[in-house]
Amino acid sequence: MTPKDYSEFWDRESLQFQNDKIYERLSEIVPPLPTLEIGSGTGWGTLALSRNRPVLAFDNNPDLIRLAQARLQDYGANVEIFQSDLFEPSPQLLSAIQAFKPKVVVGWFIGSHPDDNDMRTSPNLTTNQKPKEYRENVEDKLVAMPLCAPSVEWIHTAFRAHIPYGISEAEIIEGNKKEYESYMFKDTGFSVTDVQVLDWNLEASSFMYVRTSNSNFSMGGAPKPAIISILAKRTVNRRP
Repeated sequence: MTPKDYSEFWDRESLQFQNDKIYERLSEIVPPLPTLEIGSGTGWGTLALSRNRPVLAFDNNPDLIRLAQARLQDYGANVEIFQSDLFEPSPQLLSAIQAFKPKVVVGWFIGSHPDDNDMRTSPNLTTNQKPKEYRENVEDKLVAMPLCAPSVEWIHTAFRAHIPYGISEAEIIEGNKKEYESYMFKDTGFSVTDVQVLDWNLEASSFMYVRTSNSNFSMGGAPKPAIISILAKRTVNRRP
């Protein structure tokens, strides 16, 4: 799948999220403060965020950026989108972040086309394992300089998951809180303040998802598709 192919698939998938009001619900969770959006995608999330806060966004896929810019223009949203790789941020993006002084960093539905997954993940992983590690590698960047500037007070991420059969929502919330505290936010000065589980209408999707099995959950029954929202707040100030 080429970057352009990926952008076309994601355009259809993100429209489904828009129709299901997922972006609207996620934007309501995020504090209404100046927000840096990591991965503008096709612009639906950018548009939802921009309704009640200033937004600075970037993406590494020029085809996605063109779709997002056209969408934002159609709706009259004034958001600047930079083309930049988050693993190697461009000087232009870094200068814009410094001037913007974001209070929030957002990364929703982190993913990319196969070439990116191969480049930014371990070579010994299977195709099904790479998207998860890619997401985790990106999440590490959300909480680190230079993207997470000293001005940042909140971080919000959202990802797609399958809730194992027989596991309660309370267990999912507590499990994800512990997991994110132990790896993404460990020793960063941020602590998880809110975890929410949203319905995911997977049956309406035509996107080519991969799912890995989890040996920790062996109970029978089909897992439930869900979107997990993780909000964290800075509790320890970063040194200047």
